[in-house]
Amino acid sequence: MNRRNFIKIVGLGAGAAALSSAVIINNGRSNSSDNFGWNGPDSSETDIRMQVLSYAILCPNAHNIQPWVVKMTGANRFDLLVDPDRLLPETDPIHRQIHISQGTFLETLAIAASGLGYEAKIDYFPQGMYSNTELVDKPVASIELIKSDKITPDPLFAFLLTRHSNKREYGNYSLSPAEMANLQTFAVEQCSYPLTITSSSEDKLKFEKILTEAMQIEVNDRGRSHETIALFRFDQDEVNKYRDGFGVSQAGLTGIKKLMVENFVLSREKTEQDSTEFDQQAVIMAQKTVSTTETFGWISSKGNSRLDQVIVGRDYCRLNLKTTAMGLAQHPMSQVLQEYSDMLPLQAEFKQAFGIDESKTVQMLFRLGKAEKTPHGPRRLVSELVKS
Repeated sequence: MNRRNFIKIVGLGAGAAALSSAVIINNGRSNSSDNFGWNGPDSSETDIRMQVLSYAILCPNAHNIQPWVVKMTGANRFDLLVDPDRLLPETDPIHRQIHISQGTFLETLAIAASGLGYEAKIDYFPQGMYSNTELVDKPVASIELIKSDKITPDPLFAFLLTRHSNKREYGNYSLSPAEMANLQTFAVEQCSYPLTITSSSEDKLKFEKILTEAMQIEVNDRGRSHETIALFRFDQDEVNKYRDGFGVSQAGLTGIKKLMVENFVLSREKTEQDSTEFDQQAVIMAQKTVSTTETFGWISSKGNSRLDQVIVGRDYCRLNLKTTAMGLAQHPMSQVLQEYSDMLPLQAEFKQAFGIDESKTVQMLFRLGKAEKTPHGPRRLVSELVKS
């Protein structure tokens, strides 16, 4: 990938934007009839389990790797397990983010069930919880869907099909005191773990330094860099084939910019041979997104058990849906939270810079602001999750 060409294309101005309307492309959206799942369950689907799962798969998850296996266990019953073939061993060595992604799945599932007139009864780790440094072939949760005329749909149900993680620059929009208070009240009333929000120029400078350095540390290792590259979708053919990961559309490129980057700049073969330019761009883009953000938030916990991680995932999912309802953009930036040895000194520096007790685990770190929406990330077919 040619760095100067990449920058030039990403920076194309109004003339290129005007041309984009004449280019016949789909702005990162699918050609398939189900729009990669974002239309919700098929109207012909009668199995309530499959209906609910059609929403659950739309939840936020690490690198959009979609690390879920579902085993049907009876009428209106199923188990959720981690998919051992969909892990991030280089950047998430203890699978903490993978288990947070189980929690986001469960929260979306529960909200969807309420909107369809069912209660989702969730039993965590029914065969026993394993430690936070291992992965065992046991269910993360058993779920039973119970029909009830007394169920009130969760207000967040209305936002399941529009929620997304927005990687665009945020134009230095600072949340108003009322918006911050709204989120804090929501977290106190509806979440299990504390939410911290900051919106100061001093903290912004700290974040710009720390999060840019965190990205540099991540790409400095070939294994970590190539783990990300493996989930980057270089063109629409890869999106259509894999239905996971992320690409230039999720970074906010559309129209002729997207077309030119995918067809004339990015190449899987060249990038896998030499990822230097790709890695440098990741650092540059991290710095730019942080430098255009005024407000940051994080969720921390005293413990770090598998159950803590799952429930944090449920909290994060609710917050992402709440910010969607408020018209805000949200984007996790979790590199500095990762547990591989190279990152631990900077992680300690981060905690010290923000007065976070070193014994606590910062589970999710994200930025907040406003930005034009980006296309949704693709999702797999629900049938691919279901195992006998």
